[in-house]
Amino acid sequence: MTLVTGRRTKRRPANAAFSLIEIVLVIALMAMAAGVVIANFVAFADRGEETSPDETLRTAIRTARFQAASSRQVTTLEFDKETGTLLLSSGDSFELNKDFGETGPGKIRFYLVPPAEGLAPFPDADRADLETNAVSFAPDRSSSPFVAEIDTGSGNAERFVFDPFSSLVRSQE
Repeated sequence: MTLVTGRRTKRRPANAAFSLIEIVLVIALMAMAAGVVIANFVAFADRGEETSPDETLRTAIRTARFQAASSRQVTTLEFDKETGTLLLSSGDSFELNKDFGETGPGKIRFYLVPPAEGLAPFPDADRADLETNAVSFAPDRSSSPFVAEIDTGSGNAERFVFDPFSSLVRSQE
């Protein structure tokens, strides 16, 4: 800054510095931020250890649709009770949790939904009872309308009505 009488310089006092309290406060804030980041990272890393059966089923359905389209062949998805896995006709398998398998009470059942006739409304998919061992996916990534029922053996079974042209769930009972 220039004054009429000349330049004025601002000098910093010789004793100006950070106090011990300010330094400790900054270190404490940095430690808290690091703790939050580490805790979130550990929680995120632990999350992937066990996936729910419905997430595994959705992943298997997406993979089956993709493989049918990429190989241009019909791909089937079925539940193997002995191993407790979802098997694709291509050889891929998707393991479920400990409730499924030879010793576990869990089961996954597939039911086909009958098609609509003419201009009649579609049958109620939630009440589908035409059980099938496997669900087929065509090369155009479509399938017959189907319902998947996941029974973990502990309570009521969950039913998922899947859209025949995507991996989306139309409704859940």
